[in-house]
Amino acid sequence: MGLLKTLNKIRGGWPGGWQAHARGSAGDRPPPFVQPTDPDDRRSLIPPLGLTEYWYPALPSKDIGRKKPVGLRMLGKDLVFFRDKAGKVQALWDYCPHRGAYLSWGDCFWKGYVSCPYHGATFDGNGECVEFITEGPDSKMVGRLKARKFPTRTLKGIVFVWMGEGEPVPIQEDVPPELFERDCIVLPAWRYWHCNWMVALENAYDAHVGFYVHRDSFTWLRKKHGGVARTPIGARPKILNNRVVVPIRSASQYYAKDGELPYQMYYPRVGGYWPKHRWRLLWTWITEPMDARIQRRPRFESPVEWENGQRLPSVVRNNHWNHMYTRWVIPVEEGLTRVLYLHSARPTSRLAGVYERVQFKLVHNWVHHFNFSDQDYDAMSSVRYQYPEYLSSTDTCTAAFRRLVTEHARGIKRDQPVAVPQTTTAEQRIIETDQALGVEPYAGFAGNARDGAGADAGPTGNGADSAGADAAPTANGADGAAAPDHASEVAGVDRRG
Repeated sequence: MGLLKTLNKIRGGWPGGWQAHARGSAGDRPPPFVQPTDPDDRRSLIPPLGLTEYWYPALPSKDIGRKKPVGLRMLGKDLVFFRDKAGKVQALWDYCPHRGAYLSWGDCFWKGYVSCPYHGATFDGNGECVEFITEGPDSKMVGRLKARKFPTRTLKGIVFVWMGEGEPVPIQEDVPPELFERDCIVLPAWRYWHCNWMVALENAYDAHVGFYVHRDSFTWLRKKHGGVARTPIGARPKILNNRVVVPIRSASQYYAKDGELPYQMYYPRVGGYWPKHRWRLLWTWITEPMDARIQRRPRFESPVEWENGQRLPSVVRNNHWNHMYTRWVIPVEEGLTRVLYLHSARPTSRLAGVYERVQFKLVHNWVHHFNFSDQDYDAMSSVRYQYPEYLSSTDTCTAAFRRLVTEHARGIKRDQPVAVPQTTTAEQRIIETDQALGVEPYAGFAGNARDGAGADAGPTGNGADSAGADAAPTANGADGAAAPDHASEVAGVDRRG
């Protein structure tokens, strides 16, 4: 029985207590994903395993050798990757059409072919069965057996896969343009989040960036206001080509007094200030001017559709002036998402390129894609997606992207059995909040948004979750609409600092 096991039995569960299963058997693990079923909830129309009719990044090409195939799950499908006779990476459904075994558990006995581990059915890069080892050279399965092929393309060392049922669209429609540039450096980082892909994607452009979730990240410890300015008025969505939601922040001066935002604000209903302390002012007077020097460098230019915003199928883009930030969330299972970060830069010399790679490896990757993004994950991983939401004006871009998915994504079923109303209850609450704030609600919630509607988006040099520059230089209103000075209405706002 073992001494330790015996002693544990004698202990009998002592000393007990209530904490061990305070949250049930799940403990601190993220809750399982459950899709909403309410016909009044637009999220009920979003495929929990993602949008299939798109190109997605799969894995680094360097991790695919010549002797062993590699298995990977994407959008709930199992794929097998191997190299063909020309050395190019190919992908098949990880399913032997003979008896259903995983091809990825087999071998590449001959250069350019993958063999099933069960009976030796051997396939080329097009999925054609070219040999059947256990039946010998005269096997009649040859030429009759075929595995499903998934089109692939390798760019900047990353293998992309067309996950759709139909013919692939030109890959340039779905992949950032800098990946086709010879001299552009694109540095990847991969990780996993235990949540649904939409939960991971919706973690952008809402109020969590307002001096809260990321306030103590290494990036925003260097900024006086610890993130995007606090405001009750959400960014206005600008829809580009029915592919991208660009957030237009035009109310960042909502609480400003004489053109200056307060450092601390008084929250009268709890009788306290936020932030609670003023210690970051000890160094931000040095770090903010240092960070501002980034704009002396050449700006990373990109087509407007690829500048900033949430893009179909599952991409977040932010132009950080001298480099481009991309977060690509790839559904694995309903409750698991693979996240690819891309750091793109155009160094002006070979030495600058070496510096870019070294600083990414030693500093930038950890600062932005782990330290910063872990705070995102910690905040959102407990989201229960199946329950009703009470949305605010600051959730406008999130709700707008959900409409973009359900109305314009390729392959989305528009003849759904669930008939969602033109304006859902959650969207109506956003409208009512905007009306209470005295700003014009987003027209898209009434089903009549124009493609490209909204103010022009501008570049930003802020953190990973910051959005386009303020659309209009007016006092407070959304989309350039004038609004009264709300700062004087906030009881006890601390103007110091």
